Amino acid sequence: MNTSTYAGVVALGVALLFAPHEAVSVEPVNPEIHPELAQHTAHFAKKVYKVGDSVYSAVGWNIANIVMIEGDDGIILVDAGLSPETSAEVLKEFRKITDKPIVAVIYSHFHHDHIDGIKGLVTAEQVRSGEVAIYAHSTLMQNLVGESNALGPILGARAGYSFGFFLQGVDLVGVNAGIGSLPAGGRPGTFIAPTHTFEGDFNVRIAGVDLEILHVPSEASDELAIWLPASRTLIDTEVLQGPAFPNIHSLRGTKFRDPVRWVESIDRLRQLKAEFLVPTHGQPVYGADKSEEVLRMTRDGIQYVHDQTIRHMNKGLTPDELVEAVRLPEHLANYSPYLRQYYGTVKQAVRQIYIGYLGWFEGDPVDLNPVPRREKARRLVDLMGGHGRVLGIAGTAYDDGDFQWAAELSTYLIRIDNEDEKARQLKAATFRQLGYASMNVNWRNWYLTSAMELEGAMDAGLDTKKMAKIFMPPDIVTEMPVGVSINSWTSRLKSEDTLQVNMSLAFKFTDLNETYSLTIRRGVCQFARSIPSDVDLILTLAKPQFEAILLGKTNFEEALARDDIVLQGELEELKQFLGYFESAGGTPIALTIR
Repeated sequence: MNTSTYAGVVALGVALLFAPHEAVSVEPVNPEIHPELAQHTAHFAKKVYKVGDSVYSAVGWNIANIVMIEGDDGIILVDAGLSPETSAEVLKEFRKITDKPIVAVIYSHFHHDHIDGIKGLVTAEQVRSGEVAIYAHSTLMQNLVGESNALGPILGARAGYSFGFFLQGVDLVGVNAGIGSLPAGGRPGTFIAPTHTFEGDFNVRIAGVDLEILHVPSEASDELAIWLPASRTLIDTEVLQGPAFPNIHSLRGTKFRDPVRWVESIDRLRQLKAEFLVPTHGQPVYGADKSEEVLRMTRDGIQYVHDQTIRHMNKGLTPDELVEAVRLPEHLANYSPYLRQYYGTVKQAVRQIYIGYLGWFEGDPVDLNPVPRREKARRLVDLMGGHGRVLGIAGTAYDDGDFQWAAELSTYLIRIDNEDEKARQLKAATFRQLGYASMNVNWRNWYLTSAMELEGAMDAGLDTKKMAKIFMPPDIVTEMPVGVSINSWTSRLKSEDTLQVNMSLAFKFTDLNETYSLTIRRGVCQFARSIPSDVDLILTLAKPQFEAILLGKTNFEEALARDDIVLQGELEELKQFLGYFESAGGTPIALTIR
């Protein structure tokens, strides 16, 4: 142990020894907004921006913009927003410009804030009839279903925390979403599946407008940008994530976003020499020089963080050390608003880059089989003098403005006893202090929402289950291939109840001419696109009946009683089989307090 470390341990021991016993009192924290974050809100004032002669971008109604391209005899919309209600408001604004019919919608990628408002713009019947075409990359449905179906409960909950869907009152006043206006939360969105999909790039002429649709993997693997060569207008969608440092890693949880591919995609767009740059987050950029500058500075910011993280990884630095070593230089850090850390942060990007390349193991075998968190917390608290002294020094740290240390110490107490009210209130207060001081809106939302959870001001289980349903709206369920839906059951198996079970259920879809099966085999559920020769149960049904069951409009027993479906086997055995699986929403999720 070096001298400074030893001195620190001794100082902590002395402080804990003489810390007051249970002497903690926390006053209510006054709501505030970081002044620069508050100022950033003006960027998203509601306005339709005209770009050139035929492109219009509606900023401020949704977290993501809807862009209109006016053609000879129709209009093309790029993206559909998050909420059908706010997207309908955008359409009213566009109708002040033109009454030409919508003939096409382009989904730039699969994220909900770009697609869930679609039924505020067009109807499913318009799409089915061919009146409106919907274009998307060929992997959009795969990405959407994979995220919403397999991980809907946890990603829905985390999205609720990240975007502040659970916050109320003064905590929402004057705040933005970093890359857009505050999203409208609380109700499921809508979805209509694309009618035209493609891999790679795709050139098409719609309503007399020549469009070059470019596949540019960046913050999403299926990201598309739209190039209008006649007017040299580039609708870059979310390749530029918006007027903020990009989320190289999103706190709500995402697969690894490769910074190298992201930079390559930006460089590809730079080669177009656009006169106008139209992102789907934030205001358009006018002029070739400014467009090039914004693209160049953004790609340099991403590359700088990536390369310097790799450089220091190769020196053996761990994530906790990397976040102190890798910081943007002044000319990048202060490039406003595009590299200011309103949305993404360098610290979370650095950690994701490390994990993306090396995984979770930092090279110290002490982490291979650590003491369980609760037991570790108990031992540390005992070592530091017991509950009262730890709580007392945490309270002193809070009074001294050392909020992070106060939060860490109170966390040990909560891990020992999740109902420790004094520790919960202290930790909640530290989170409010940290949240109100944060310029980054995602950090702010996580701090403040977690404070509400600690204070008992929200039902974490109920609220996050609601978010799971919002993250997977009914329209996605109906558009989802039945095989994908059935396959998702494998990760909902209550394995501890099936360690001695061998049982199988098959599905025959009369309207699809498709068969699937699930076989439980001692704690594992195997999915197959065939029926085993020794199958125990067979359900014969049509897709609409299956969808009604998934959406909770009926259940298997009621459908059998109405002869909507046919069962080969015993009803009690079917009930037994189905009982081995958790519901699609899973169990209540508490994210922060443990």
